[in-house]
Amino acid sequence: MEIIETMAQIKSQLQQIELQEQVNQQEQAKTSQRILDLETELQLQQQRRNQLDEEALSLYTQAEELKLKLAKLKRIANLSQEFLKLHTECQDNQDLLNSLYSSVSTTSIEDNKQALLNSPIFKQLQNQPDPPKSNHPDYSQYSINIDEIKAALPNAEKIYQQLVAGYLEEYKTYQNYIVDGLDLIWYAVAFIAFGRSSYRKMGFKYHPDLDGSERAMQLINTAWSISQNFLGDSTHTE
Repeated sequence: MEIIETMAQIKSQLQQIELQEQVNQQEQAKTSQRILDLETELQLQQQRRNQLDEEALSLYTQAEELKLKLAKLKRIANLSQEFLKLHTECQDNQDLLNSLYSSVSTTSIEDNKQALLNSPIFKQLQNQPDPPKSNHPDYSQYSINIDEIKAALPNAEKIYQQLVAGYLEEYKTYQNYIVDGLDLIWYAVAFIAFGRSSYRKMGFKYHPDLDGSERAMQLINTAWSISQNFLGDSTHTE
């Protein structure tokens, strides 16, 4: 009887172990799926962040252009107010009124420009301080060289080789295009070393609306995307 009871106990224990194994496997499957979902979400968030960076550059450029336009419109508004004032003051004197009209002749653009330069309104405004200049940052002299990258990132060459192998298609696309002495992959390594500020500075420097070019901006944005993918890859945490 003891043997039979012992066998029954062992069978019961084995059944419990099997049930626990099934629960464990189910939990592992759920955890693995959750990891995959999180990795997918992370990739989507990184793509969205890259889009937001590009939008930020575009919005900043638009804002600076609108600020310049607003400053000019303010000057035009001031001129209009001065003109209306003088018009009211000259109502009782036809000669002065004629002189006022002649100062803003509409015969041609050049005539208008010259009349405005010679008009009392413009001469009066010349003594007023100019509107504040744009606060647009000037990164035209900003640059990064390979020695600086290596100094900031001791394993820069190793990372460069990894990125060339991992992004061979992108590398070939820009293989013969060098910007400030750096190719696509070196720019990616630079952004890994120096972060978002270096990307923003290069973005301003080479933005098509700021004396840059579409091709250079594409290279900068592609390099930034590569750098962010590298930093977000858990296999490159060394």
